[in-house]
Amino acid sequence: MFNQDSALMTFLNKAADMVILSVLWCICSLPILTIGASSSALYHSTMKVIRLGRGYAISTFFTSFRQNLKQTIPYTLLFLVFYASFAASIYVCWPRTDSMSANILIVFCVLCLFFLLITQLHLFPLIGRFRLSRRELITVTTRLVFGHLLKNIMLVFLLAFAIEAGIYYPPLLFIVPAAFSLLSSFLQEPMFHKHINYSD
Repeated sequence: MFNQDSALMTFLNKAADMVILSVLWCICSLPILTIGASSSALYHSTMKVIRLGRGYAISTFFTSFRQNLKQTIPYTLLFLVFYASFAASIYVCWPRTDSMSANILIVFCVLCLFFLLITQLHLFPLIGRFRLSRRELITVTTRLVFGHLLKNIMLVFLLAFAIEAGIYYPPLLFIVPAAFSLLSSFLQEPMFHKHINYSD
């Protein structure tokens, strides 16, 4: 009989929790408007269940999902509008790269998409992790986006690697979302600690 407290069993339990959380994130993100709530719940659950070893994956995820659904939908809509606008601008300007103004607009839109992505990567974890007012949320997110450029670039590269892994080997989708959330937390938690006074 296996010792439930052994290192092997602990690893297997955490791996199983990561699969569960990844599947839940994929399912709950299918209606695009809920991707913010599912991302908030994923980060919260990864921190609480995987890193801190508290609670259960399914109940923790759905509790956070329900709590944050109403708050995250307006932000998700806003992100979708901005993504679509910048992407459409690039699409329109791309055939006109012989024009200086078109090139400038393309560069501007790419930079905006980069910072928009970083904003999204911080905003939803903050919503899942803390109970902040709208003003506090916007203030902290702005400081995170513009005050930690190197870590933010690392975060984007980590996301790109996770997406590439999921595309080229689809079975990894059963663990990639939670794995990304776990790895990103090692970058983000020190950043959060710098701007928010809290204990685990």
